[in-house]
Amino acid sequence: MTDNNPDSPVIKLEKWLPYRLFIIAARVAELLADYYGPRYGLSQAAWRILAVVGDSPGLSARQIQHAAGLDQYAASRAIALLSELGYAERNAADHDRRRAEVHLTEAGRKVFEELSEIGLAIEAELLDAVSEKQRAELDRLISEMEKASAGVVARGLKAIVPDLDQKISVPLPARATHDDV
Repeated sequence: MTDNNPDSPVIKLEKWLPYRLFIIAARVAELLADYYGPRYGLSQAAWRILAVVGDSPGLSARQIQHAAGLDQYAASRAIALLSELGYAERNAADHDRRRAEVHLTEAGRKVFEELSEIGLAIEAELLDAVSEKQRAELDRLISEMEKASAGVVARGLKAIVPDLDQKISVPLPARATHDDV
């Protein structure tokens, strides 16, 4: 039985800001992936790392992982894929030989430049939907949202919803064991 009470505090996805932003990003990501995947053999994670390294050459794997919003395993695999495809290379840093830095190769730079051109064209199409004044306001608002989201993550769920543990009103299902499978 579901609660159809319109006053019930549940997420309405079509109005929930994180979901709306995700949908916009997912649509663009899918459109780009349909191009760069078959053409260059890139995964979405590899494209994100290509873009991060193209924008900020010489980052360490950890810095790239953070900038691309990937977990360590996904970042490592994507860096390996970029290296295997000849788009990136890892080298010891000049100032600290223990630190490995990632740089794009000449081929990687060319791929990045081509995909940047396409990405900027998509962005221009999106921004054509709003006025110059609205673009400036949108940029300001997104910057504020980026700061707010970092604050949310830094504080954690329990700081935002202090009685989180008491909110569970449905019994949790028992977890399957290896014997159950």
